[in-house]
Amino acid sequence: MKALAILLLSLTSLTSPGPGISGIKIVTRQVIGGLTDTRTEYVAGDRFRNEWQTQMGDRPGAAMASIVLRGERDKVFVLDLQTHEYVTYETDSHGMVAGSRARPAAQSGGTLHIDIDFVDTGERKEFFGHTARHITTKEKRVASPGACSKDSYSETDGWYIDSAVMPEWRQQKKNSFGIVVASVVSYGTDGKCADKMDKIEVHRNGVEPGFPIKLNTMLKSEAPRRDGSPRALESTWGSEVVELKEGPLDPALFEVPSDYKRVESLRTWASAVAPQKQLTGWEWFRAKVQEMFR
Repeated sequence: MKALAILLLSLTSLTSPGPGISGIKIVTRQVIGGLTDTRTEYVAGDRFRNEWQTQMGDRPGAAMASIVLRGERDKVFVLDLQTHEYVTYETDSHGMVAGSRARPAAQSGGTLHIDIDFVDTGERKEFFGHTARHITTKEKRVASPGACSKDSYSETDGWYIDSAVMPEWRQQKKNSFGIVVASVVSYGTDGKCADKMDKIEVHRNGVEPGFPIKLNTMLKSEAPRRDGSPRALESTWGSEVVELKEGPLDPALFEVPSDYKRVESLRTWASAVAPQKQLTGWEWFRAKVQEMFR
């Protein structure tokens, strides 16, 4: 009987999973028109995994994932979950691919003025065990003469929880403006704006929003027609966290599986080369919005 107990204990130690690492899992669904983007993020300390699949109507895109291991140089792995191939590279503290050089951009001579107002309505609601604040955001962008940017106006109705749910490096930086409601739709550039950038002046008022749980955004802007006459554009999109779990995560999530093959480029990855900066889910979605209006 004692021998049997020892045998069962040995088998249990061989089959039970190893200890997890404390972290958070977040599943977010973002929709604009017929485009749906579903993202699953795993964050544990300085380790980050992002899985995504975009669907246009009834046509699903490739299932992809990225793994970021933060350090003196961030190690980035981009995986094609269908072909079991991956690319890898390192980035510096600014998110630039190690060894690459940013192309210098000349000033356009114009200025983009950005005014953002965050208003806490006072309403509260529970999401995944966290109390969320109901915050409305109005943003106005005005381009001065000579600027390459376009005027735009957006309104966002959102629910936000305390950003402390994420590690500090993943939290929205105070006084920054790189959030989804601050997105301006680009309509391409003509010759005079190639490799040029505007001076940007940002004025923020109101509360700090926190981590977004549910957003609905309306954006109004203009784009020139082929004959040069203005064309008014209006779009709406939304995003919602559909799952948020805090607790132990499998360390294997932050490792490339042994059966994956390293390649120079991924055929199913749109850029086919290592990007100069690792995009978050929000940044990627803004890029998609911009592509749709070019």
